[in-house]
Amino acid sequence: MKTMLGQDSWQHIVHHSDIMRVYEVQLSMNEHANHNFCFPFDSLLTVTDGQVFVESPFEESSLKANQALWLSHNQAIRCVAVTPVVRLFVVVFIGQTKRQQQRFERFASGTEHKHECSNGVTHWRVDNKDLGKVEWVMLPAHYSEPSYYVKESEQFFLPLNYDQSLYVTYDHEHMEPVAQSGLVIPQNQSHSLLNVANKPITYLSITSPYPHLSRILKLKPNPA
Repeated sequence: MKTMLGQDSWQHIVHHSDIMRVYEVQLSMNEHANHNFCFPFDSLLTVTDGQVFVESPFEESSLKANQALWLSHNQAIRCVAVTPVVRLFVVVFIGQTKRQQQRFERFASGTEHKHECSNGVTHWRVDNKDLGKVEWVMLPAHYSEPSYYVKESEQFFLPLNYDQSLYVTYDHEHMEPVAQSGLVIPQNQSHSLLNVANKPITYLSITSPYPHLSRILKLKPNPA
């Protein structure tokens, strides 16, 4: 359910569980440009559209699309829209209070460690083993990944530059589009992501808690 902050501004809880809570926020410069956050647990803030000015008692920063900040628990911040419309997401890692750094730790897609796989998939990984595995992933055109599941971890997938090209299948069954607000995969849920576009697409992937065991492939049963 959306909490309206104005005609074009709102806050929405996309997902809530014992592992993570995901907020989607849209700010409009003309009606609700300022928004305050303070969460009891460590979190990650990322911008998908527009540009936002971020201020804490210790420093100031700004974020554009596909840039992100690690935030420590009980860290009060103020976000101010500096473009007509800003869309951002905050992922709160429930129960996690290990991060002690009060200054912003900023990162962005394209600036992190890049790994190109032989199958054409590209990863930019941001490791924080106290909180989760965070990475931007670029899938080649018409790529379908093998079906797999992760034990004891939830996954949040957020399409970037949304154009309805990212799909998910569960247990090799029907395909569903991944919404603009993202998709959460529960623990032990077998799934596969598919790019249906004629060009590469990129999405943000967050897995929490950090998956210390490799993902487990789900083999497709042979037809009788």
